[in-house]
Amino acid sequence: MDPEIMIPLTVFASLAITIISYFSFSHKNKVATLKTIEKAVENGTNLTPELLEKLSNTKAAQPAKVKDLRRGIWMLALGVACFVASFMFSDSEPQEVFRVIGIFPAFLGAGFLLVWKLNRYQD
Repeated sequence: MDPEIMIPLTVFASLAITIISYFSFSHKNKVATLKTIEKAVENGTNLTPELLEKLSNTKAAQPAKVKDLRRGIWMLALGVACFVASFMFSDSEPQEVFRVIGIFPAFLGAGFLLVWKLNRYQD
């Protein structure tokens, strides 16, 4: 096949495989946790909130303030990384593409950080 077709095809296929793998493993982890809880209930074990939180061990257990801060930092870092990657090209067309792609996550990250800073969390 032509390299002009294979390179984008490989990039999109690897991205799709990564996303599908993440959700698949996340689902398997949740099913295993629910089976453990089900067995504990069948055996008559007393389930405390601390035990359930320890069993779930998910990011959902994190307070909203921490989530906003983490998302903001990650998105802003992704935008900055795209901007820095644009300097790796000598041609102006790829530079512009990387800079335009980097604007969206950078503004999203700045928005999350603004929400983190301005919001009065109850936790």
